[in-house]
Parts: sequence; structure tokens; C-alpha cells
Amino acid sequence: MEKEITKILVAFDHSSAASVALHKGVDVARRFRAELHVVFVDGEEKKADYDSILKFLEDESGRSGLKIEMHHRRGKAFREITQCEKEIGADMLLVGTHGTEGFVPFWLGSTAFRVASTSNCPVITVPEASRDQACTPILMPIDSTVESRQKLGHTAMIAKAFNSSVHILCLSKDQDAETQHHLAIYEQQAIEFFASRQVRHSSEVVFGVNVAQTILETAKKIQAGLISMMTETEPAGFFMGSVAQQLINHAPVPVMAIRPKHVMVAGGGL
Repeated sequence: MEKEITKILVAFDHSSAASVALHKGVDVARRFRAELHVVFVDGEEKKADYDSILKFLEDESGRSGLKIEMHHRRGKAFREITQCEKEIGADMLLVGTHGTEGFVPFWLGSTAFRVASTSNCPVITVPEASRDQACTPILMPIDSTVESRQKLGHTAMIAKAFNSSVHILCLSKDQDAETQHHLAIYEQQAIEFFASRQVRHSSEVVFGVNVAQTILETAKKIQAGLISMMTETEPAGFFMGSVAQQLINHAPVPVMAIRPKHVMVAGGGL
């Protein structure tokens, strides 16, 4: 069984991108009937207007009808966000991004990817331009490594909550017979997994491609509302470093990034 979503944390800095992430967080919290928490991190050198942020969250709580629990921290953004996530036992974390430019201005650099790479729970990075976009359909890339399939459980859970279909994209930069054999097996296992959970799905397999580019092109082609991916795999895999960062920084839609060891494996043996 996949872990139930009962507590959602949104990283917030009062930017427009963070407001979109909060908007998504409210939607997710409603669908899972989960608690909604917000963490705000003052920079080590720059201090924001906390009273203004608190007033904004109180207004949002009134509009949404959801209680919002506020956590105020100071220090390095990615460290404080992940520390708060661990302390409250969050089951999902949302952060806002500008899509083509990385994280929001107040939290510069690779914060979003660092949060996704160190969090104990799935992290959904939310581009500012995706405010009115539903999380459907879901694009789920799979490579030829075992770890890549560990995202099946959470993907199915989100799909059920949003009544979404899932497009399984099995792909690799390699074209050798062994890779093709593995991907054919993994495609069938993913199909059976979603069928057993009554999640609508489709699939395709492609070889010899630029992985990040193909994922982004496929997301555009199917008009995906969410991309589900792993933050890392074995060295032979491709959901590492540059590719994961490219998707988080450049995907025009939210990206749900999951660390391998924190996901139940489909069927117990995948």
C-alpha cells in the first residue's frame, strides 16, 4: 500500500510563483482531505515582511475554508524547507518555480532541485504559468533501471485523486537489445499496475533519443498537467543531475519528483 497523504507542506515566499504553489496545495489538500502547512524562510541576509505574508495566508485560509498552519524559519532556504518537512512529517511538499529560470527570485539557484533531492516525501515543483492547469493527464517516464518504476504508486494515487489518465513513456538514449527487452517488460508491468488500480493509461516506447528533450516534447504533445519522475537512479540511469534539473527548471507544467527509497515498489518486486 502507498502511504496515505494526510499532511501537505507548501514552501512560500510571497512571490507570484509561490502563490501559484499555494493555490495548488489548497487543491491537493482538499482532494486528499489533508492538513495544509506553509513554511516561510527568511534569508540569512534579507528579511521579508512576515506580517504581510501572515495576513495573505489568513486571507487565503478564509477564502479556501482550510486551516493553514504557518511555520516561520530563518536560514538557508532548502535546508529549512526540508528540515520543516521532516519535523512535521509531511507526505507531500510543493514549491513554486519560474519554469525556465529555476526557483523563485527570493530563493535563488538550485533550491528547488536541492529540496527535491533531499526531501523525505514527493516534491511537486509548480511553474508560475501553471496556475489554471489541472494535474491531468500525467506523463510518467520510465527508464531501464529498477528505481525508475518506484514512482508508480504515487503516480497512481495522484491520478485517482485528480481523475487523471497516465501516459507511460518508456525511453532510453540507448538502442541495444538488452535495453529494449527491459523496457518492454517494464512497460507491461506498468500497464498491469495501473489496470489493477483502474487508472486510465496509455503507453509508448522510444529508443535512441535525447531523454530530457523527449520528455518535454511529449509533455507538450499530450498537454500533460503533471510529470512524474525520480530524482535519481543507478549511475546507468538518466534521471540524475542534469536531466532532473532540466525537467524541474524547464518543464512548463508541475513536476512531481520522488526519491527512490521513499516509494513503495509496485508489486513488491519492482
